[in-house]
Amino acid sequence: MKAVLLLILIPLLTLGSLPAYAGGHYATISLASMAMATNNGAKSLKVKSSQQAAQLVKSQYPGKILKVQSARVNGNPGYRVKLLSKDGVVFYVTVDAKTGRVRRN
Repeated sequence: MKAVLLLILIPLLTLGSLPAYAGGHYATISLASMAMATNNGAKSLKVKSSQQAAQLVKSQYPGKILKVQSARVNGNPGYRVKLLSKDGVVFYVTVDAKTGRVRRN
């Protein structure tokens, strides 16, 4: 399994991130979030991918998701989501991957 994962990740190292379709919008998946999802601690996470984080944010905040990045939230793995409100205001929301807590900054 690890050998297969390395064969997939090695060519991606030059890319740095991958586009992904999430909840009707394109998001960016960083290699850090891919590694976070594949490590052994991922089993205890409530939010295991940037797509899942985008869906969770979309269910709580109206607007268009512009970008999803992996980030540390309160010392835990998580995601920072950039949104555009229907009024044209750009704002950020964080998702704590361990607890599933969504919070507007």
